Amino acid sequence: MGKPTFEANNGEELTLTVDDRGRVTLPKEVRDRLGIESNDEISATLVGSVLEVNPKPSSKLETATAGRENWENTTPTDAGETLFGPMDQ
Repeated sequence: MGKPTFEANNGEELTLTVDDRGRVTLPKEVRDRLGIESNDEISATLVGSVLEVNPKPSSKLETATAGRENWENTTPTDAGETLFGPMDQ
């Protein structure tokens, strides 16, 4: 079986290899990130030539804010002013 590659770029593109029995292996990084474990059933939808894989959300998944105790200097204090400019007019 060929070795799958995992490229973490903006689109997070995956290149997977199908073995002679039609099996595809998800890279460990992907399984860990999505909380997929052995014998999990994963639903998929085929639309034309696009196969969309939809694993059920796992309780092991972390939120985007996990591990960030200090948000100081990382987000604007007033999103309105940041987006639209000074509001004093």
